[in-house]
Parts: sequence; structure tokens; C-alpha cells
Amino acid sequence: MHELGLCDALLRMVRDVAKKEALTHVEKITLEIGELSGVVPHYMTDCWTAVTDGTEYQDAALVIETVPGIASCMDCDKEFRIDLNSMRCPFCGSHSLTPVSGQDMLVKEIEAC
Repeated sequence: MHELGLCDALLRMVRDVAKKEALTHVEKITLEIGELSGVVPHYMTDCWTAVTDGTEYQDAALVIETVPGIASCMDCDKEFRIDLNSMRCPFCGSHSLTPVSGQDMLVKEIEAC
């Protein structure tokens, strides 16, 4: 479960930002997680709870927004939201796909005072 390592890195990053910006209380962190990133959103939520337990960030909410996985078919040149179960073009049936979006994980916002 690489989500535990991601949450640990996220906590270190939030601490660095809070120190640099002289923030006294972080209320919420919003992440954008792409469907093609390999990151499981509910694992991130569970791991965030574990990583922050007993820290000054244990009450900071982790909000996850899912970014659709969009692919382009190399055979028919159409773009579409990919079905992770079939991994094929819904227009021509090809498996020759190139990801267009939804591969990243991004810290969108840190809400603090």
C-alpha cells in the first residue's frame, strides 16, 4: 500500500508549508487524484488518519476530488473517459490507448488560518 508513504510525504509537505507561511492551524487539505494514477482514494483517507494520529494535524480533514481518466485511441484518434475494467476504445475496440489526463495526484488546496 503505497498510499501510506504518500500520506507520510504529504504530512511532511504540509508541515513545511505551514512553517514557511506561519500557519497556526491547518483545517483542510484538498487533493486531486486521477483515476489513472494508481492511488486509491479511500486508502489515502485511511492512511491520512493513521499518519496524523497524535499529531497537530489529526483534525485536518483530507478531501479528495477525483479527476477522470481520459485516454486517446491511437487507432481512431477519439478521446474518451476510460473504463478501467476493459481498457479498450469504446468506438473501435482497440487496446492501443494513450493517457491524456487523470494520471496525477495534486495538492489543490491547503485551508488554514
